Amino acid sequence: MNEVIKTILARRSIRGFEPRAVEEEIVAQILECGRCAPCAWGKQSFEFFAVTDRKLLDELAALTAKYLGGEVQDHNFFSAPLVILVADLRENFMRLADAGCAMENMFIAAQSFGLGSVWINQMSPICDKLEVIEKLESIGVSKDRIITSVGAFGYPAQPPREKELTSKVHYIT
Repeated sequence: MNEVIKTILARRSIRGFEPRAVEEEIVAQILECGRCAPCAWGKQSFEFFAVTDRKLLDELAALTAKYLGGEVQDHNFFSAPLVILVADLRENFMRLADAGCAMENMFIAAQSFGLGSVWINQMSPICDKLEVIEKLESIGVSKDRIITSVGAFGYPAQPPREKELTSKVHYIT
């Protein structure tokens, strides 16, 4: 079995991270893998925002808790030292499919470096709130964009649990 297949089969969602930072050169390679993802019509309209600023992440968690409910700690990106926001044009009706490809590329890349990752869906539903729009604009996300996905990345605090795969495969010949 080749290394790419091994990496894909080993990848699991991680929801607990060590506090240590992810090295900049690794972050750059993860982002480049996201940028290389396929996208509808080859438009490449997504933008990536790599966030390591804990104060900003806490502010985003507070906004998420405010609009989705729950406590701030329920929305803290699992305390990941690196959070990548993927933004795309609001008008791109294929933005979720495009984001899925980009996120999976980044998750596989992260796994290859011994990092954990998890997809978080907490920003998309609140991107139309004025307070959220203003906060996102403060970091460079323009009003014509929406956060399609959020990925939390870092060194796993503990090994991932094995998970039984229950989806079915059908061969039609």
